[in-house]
Amino acid sequence: MDRITCAHAHPYAARPDGLFACACGEQLAAADVEPDTGQVWTVDTSGALVVVTDPNSALESLQDAVQDLREATEYPNRAAVRHQAAQALREALEALREAAAYGITP
Repeated sequence: MDRITCAHAHPYAARPDGLFACACGEQLAAADVEPDTGQVWTVDTSGALVVVTDPNSALESLQDAVQDLREATEYPNRAAVRHQAAQALREALEALREAAAYGITP
């Protein structure tokens, strides 16, 4: 999870009118929030605007890692492939868990 901040590094917080505002007074409409590819935005428990990994992207990473594990025997350095795939699995599962904690599911 990464907070979305203004140019002065102040986090944007949700307002009752549906806009987000930072301590500087800059405002941001939900329609203007454009997370990077593979990410989605949400609001954390403190009301701050944050981005998390899109669970659909995490599922794709999970599937790729499982495929790498299945094909590890085809590579000269099987242990390295298994290690990298296991790390990718952990990261994908953590991203899915984090998104689910915010109520975001695939």
